Amino acid sequence: MFLIKTMVLGALFSLSFNLQASYQTQAISLKIYVPDEQPQAFYYHAQGDGNLPKVILLGGGPGFSSWNLEPIQTQISKMGYRVLLTDMLGIGENSHINPKSILSSWIQQVDRIVANEKAENESVILVGHSWGGLMAMLYARAHNDKVSKLILLNPVDPEKAAMQHLTEEIQSRNEKFTETDWSKDEAWSNEVDNSNQNIEYLTLRQIQQVLPTYFMDYQLGTKYAKQFTVKDFDIELNIQAWKEYDLNPIKFDEINRFQLPISFIDCNQDYLMPYNLNAMQKHIEFSEVSLIDQCGHFPWIEKPKIFYSELKQQLMSGFSEPENNAVLVENEKSTSDLSVN
Repeated sequence: MFLIKTMVLGALFSLSFNLQASYQTQAISLKIYVPDEQPQAFYYHAQGDGNLPKVILLGGGPGFSSWNLEPIQTQISKMGYRVLLTDMLGIGENSHINPKSILSSWIQQVDRIVANEKAENESVILVGHSWGGLMAMLYARAHNDKVSKLILLNPVDPEKAAMQHLTEEIQSRNEKFTETDWSKDEAWSNEVDNSNQNIEYLTLRQIQQVLPTYFMDYQLGTKYAKQFTVKDFDIELNIQAWKEYDLNPIKFDEINRFQLPISFIDCNQDYLMPYNLNAMQKHIEFSEVSLIDQCGHFPWIEKPKIFYSELKQQLMSGFSEPENNAVLVENEKSTSDLSVN
């Protein structure tokens, strides 16, 4: 599937407004043991007091940096949680570590954070957007006893049914707004060689030409995409991660053995809808399903007030409300009022 008419940005990385091109919180260092390598330090970021319930926020790509998720991290922390966020190994702050086995190393990375943060007998909530939903399920498959709940935001379904329609829908939307000839193979190919220039060209093309189509408001998406650089996305890592996933995908019977509450949030106008929900509901009984109207793949950007209200409800469903609960997004601005830094 992946040289790459059906990849297009790996299916979708997580984004958020009011970005600064680096983390705004102090990095926490941990050692990780990568096979055939000396122990190396990687970094993660936390918001919220250490005695609060723990949430791991997992972003998308795969192969996209995560500093852009800090506004989501901040909002969840205001709900009364300690929220943990990291660039996966090989990306961004942690690009100095290049694991040979990507997915197993990423699972180990998340587990190192969990071990460093959680109290004895405590379990964590995993919140994953897009590819991050699959990453959450990969971790739960390996460490089910350490997870109390999964919340899937605009997720890719485990069998990737939603991605079968992705290329055609992106091509159709791009034809309305760009001059690129999307009927030609070179407009889609992500084949890379050893030329840094070619890799940078492909990376920028994916961000600038594909990302805007994931927004209901294409012009808003175009404006938003301009914030990102080649340092924010690694195409080669993206391709390899998907290949590894295809060799050992998550099975629905494995998910049902988690015996965890699993909830779902998406937008009616998301490219992945309704294919991902239909595919998953045939096999999974979600604890909650929230569908938001008039937004695409990024509901916290296009419908922040509704999105955070639904997320708060799903985080707290089945749990007592955490202390130190703060006021969240007060007013839902129109997208035209949102400034891009």
